[in-house]
Amino acid sequence: MNDYDRCAPSQNIPMKKLLLLLLLGLTPLGYAVEIQQIPAPDNASALQIDKSGRRDVIQLRSGVKVSRLFYDDIDSLKPYIAKTYNVPVSKVGKIVLPAFVSAKWLSAAEVEIMCNTVVTLGENETKEFDFTALVSSSGNVEKVTITKKETATPPKKEKTKATKKKKP
Repeated sequence: MNDYDRCAPSQNIPMKKLLLLLLLGLTPLGYAVEIQQIPAPDNASALQIDKSGRRDVIQLRSGVKVSRLFYDDIDSLKPYIAKTYNVPVSKVGKIVLPAFVSAKWLSAAEVEIMCNTVVTLGENETKEFDFTALVSSSGNVEKVTITKKETATPPKKEKTKATKKKKP
């Protein structure tokens, strides 16, 4: 008998296999997906919000059709933004993909979605705003209302002068 036969069976595993098993045990099995669903009153459609990535993915599922909202058609908000901020549409720049705030179904065919986002106006001015969009169950944006978010400016500190007291 040689020394290898006397070893316990667990010691016969080569070091590379042992290391591989250890690494597989330490890796997560999957990433947590955080999808929120808001079903329509008739349960024929559902609004799905995926918050697992850097930006929220908002999509409308109606049967087998899935429409991603405010992604390819994000530039359709530019006329509404221009009107709200009283600037020409040509001055409205990049719109950041919106963050989901809330939603409610008004009927089986219409959902009201509230989101928050940022837009660049002109060269370097950015404005944060909320918008409410009325979306049909087919995925068409029917109406958009934009609400400006006022940025709080810190109050200016007034310079105070030290007054010298005169000796009597």
